[in-house]
Formats: sequence, C-alpha cells, structure tokens
Amino acid sequence: MLVKSIRVISSLPTKGIPEPWAMVMSSLNQPTLLLPFLSYPPCLKQATVDAPVLLQMRLDMSEADWRIALNWVIKKKWNPRLKVPTTRRSASLFEPWAELLFRQLELCEACYSALPQGNTHYQHAADWYGQTIQEAKRLEAMIILANEGGGKTPIVKERYAIIAAFKDLKNPVNLSTSPHLHYLIETALKLERCDRFHQRYWKPFLRACSQWTQATDKKTCQEVLVEGDRIVCQSGRGKAKLTLFSLGSNHYSRNQSE
Repeated sequence: MLVKSIRVISSLPTKGIPEPWAMVMSSLNQPTLLLPFLSYPPCLKQATVDAPVLLQMRLDMSEADWRIALNWVIKKKWNPRLKVPTTRRSASLFEPWAELLFRQLELCEACYSALPQGNTHYQHAADWYGQTIQEAKRLEAMIILANEGGGKTPIVKERYAIIAAFKDLKNPVNLSTSPHLHYLIETALKLERCDRFHQRYWKPFLRACSQWTQATDKKTCQEVLVEGDRIVCQSGRGKAKLTLFSLGSNHYSRNQSE
C-alpha cells in the first residue's frame, strides 16, 4: 500500500541465517503470478488486453513491498548490519510493518516452544511463521486482483477493531482465510496469562500492531489500483490521483518519499 516506484527487489539474503529459518525465508522469495485464465475484475470497466499486464505489475509491486519488509525482519532478527534494499527514507516507511512481522516471528518461536511435543501442526517455529506469511501474501494478492478500491478508512477501522479484540483477549482472526495466524493468536492468548510471556512477547506484538495501524493511517501510505491503462494511487485528501505507471506513456513515477 505504500507509494513507490515500480521496481525489482532481489531475493531475500539468507546467508548466515540458521536452519530451518534460512530455508523458510528462501521459500518466501516466490512471487505471486497472475494465472493466465484469470477473468478481469468487475471494477475494470475498460478492460483491455493490457489489464493482465497491469495486474501482474501490481502483484510485482506487492512482492517488492514484502521483500523490503522481510529484509527488515532479517536485519532485526539475525543481521543488524544488513542494508534494507531501498533508500533510507523509504525504508523507514516500511519499518512499522516490518516490526509487526518481526514480533509475529518471535510469537511463533515462543508459542511453538510452549506447546507439548507432538501437539502441533508444524515441523518447527519457522514452518509456522512461513505459513502465516504465505497466507497473508495470498490474501493481499486476492485483494489486488479484486481491484475494488474503497480507500484506507475501512482498513484502518478494521485494524483498530482487531487490536481492541486482542486487548480483550479475544481472537478476531478469520479461521477460514487465515488458519495459521488464527492458531498462533489462539495459542498466544492461552499463554498471555504468564507474566513473562505477556511482557516479552504479547505486549510488544500489540504495540507493533498499533504502530503499523497508525503508519497506515498517514498520508505516506495510499491505496494503489489499476484504472484503464494505468496504475494509480490517491494523491492527497481529494479525488486527485497520482499515476505510478502508464502503458500509454511507458512512464513510471519515482517514490514520493525518496
């Protein structure tokens, strides 16, 4: 959702990461491909032969976002000297999201360790984490391909409602769309009564949820959609839209934050 240029981000740097984490992080390099038989989203009123091209580019933009955020996770967890592959100012925009992904990783480690041996659906904590990330990427891809818009406001309200549920020790995560995250939260809520777990894992996770939601609500984060032969995002608070890419002019805009 962050405004940025169309770009390619190299594969996640897994050298020096212990196994099985290196294997799982490497598996997250797989991009989301637009299926050739995909029908046009209903909201693409002027669907052309170029619509799949633009949707694939939009998926590629999302993949670039994920790789930047996961570079941050690797930096926070294993390699503090790692340079996040974008400008310093742009990287800072991704950090609240990356902090949440990092706290989710730590939650996976703590929850997996607390479960009785053999009483888990996962091979290891890394497997659990990888599954939560993959399902989140699939959900985002579905939203991109639906291309329905609607603005940030409903998303921000939904996230605040989720945070409120977490604080009330309830699990609002949809079991049918996000079973791995649902199980993670369910396990965390059972462990939350332990003071050490609450202070070391649950409280930082909640803080990261709040910071990410606040960052999403800022003007530096905008909804990106396909319209006609363009990829656009909202520009400011009015109806004006910024063209990120246009097939007609073969033009792409540079990151506004750079």
